[in-house]
Amino acid sequence: MPHGAAGHGALDSKNLPRSTPGWRIIIQEVIADKLALFSLILFTIITAYVFGLTMFLEREEIVMVDLFAINQAPDETFRLGTDYGGRDIFGQLIIGTRNSLAIGILVTLMSVGFGVVYGVVSGYFGGQIDNIMMRIVDFFMVLPFLMIVIVFVTISPSYDIFTFSFMMAAFLWTGTARLVRSLAIQERELDYISASKTLGSSHGKIVFTQLMPNLVGIIIVNGTLSLAANIGIESGLSFIGFGFPEDYPSLGTLMAYATNSQTLQHRPWIWVPAAIMILVLMLCVRNIGEAMRRSGDARQRQA
Repeated sequence: MPHGAAGHGALDSKNLPRSTPGWRIIIQEVIADKLALFSLILFTIITAYVFGLTMFLEREEIVMVDLFAINQAPDETFRLGTDYGGRDIFGQLIIGTRNSLAIGILVTLMSVGFGVVYGVVSGYFGGQIDNIMMRIVDFFMVLPFLMIVIVFVTISPSYDIFTFSFMMAAFLWTGTARLVRSLAIQERELDYISASKTLGSSHGKIVFTQLMPNLVGIIIVNGTLSLAANIGIESGLSFIGFGFPEDYPSLGTLMAYATNSQTLQHRPWIWVPAAIMILVLMLCVRNIGEAMRRSGDARQRQA
């Protein structure tokens, strides 16, 4: 939305044309980009499939050790074979994909949601409030994220998806906060904000009905790209042994089987499906995110 139009619209919206909202431009860009559209459809199908199928799967049965089916290659009984404990790889892949997606989505919603609110408040009010809030951001940015995760996993006897996601989000909101703060600082100096203040609008009304709508496009793009990163972070943590245990599968725990040289060289059915799934999910989200990023650049849309 052009800022000038937004500013005058606060005074007399009837006399000015409405410009296309940021979210609508994003939709148009994704539809126009065939690769991004295909990626969106594929990502939606995978997400719906794994979340739907896990409703009919029992995790306890899938992770149950079966000594009579150890390291079996794919066959009619086990479509993707079994691991060294005789556990069905296909079932672990479905549940693991669901868990990795759930963690990625939860972490993204928590970190982006909090970061947006934090950044808007800091950038909009400015002054001493902004200074104090940014020092808090600096503090969180220098904390050793990996070391804290290791300590958390070590001292916690058990944890669920929500707890693990909250722990990750507690350290991954700072980038969004800094981005939104810089945008809010630019927006607060524009005419439409000044006009709203002159008309006596409350800070809350200005922030949520005028400032935030102009940031929606950037927030969606940032959230989409963060989703890919968060899925990768969770998979990486589980791969090195600081995510979920083997009896709570994720894509990272399946990939961790490849740390065994025999499995890596002679039993590719155990870890290759998880590697392919991670690659597909990351590429899908990346393609969607790149299309969304271009939607914010008028020059690229015209190219």
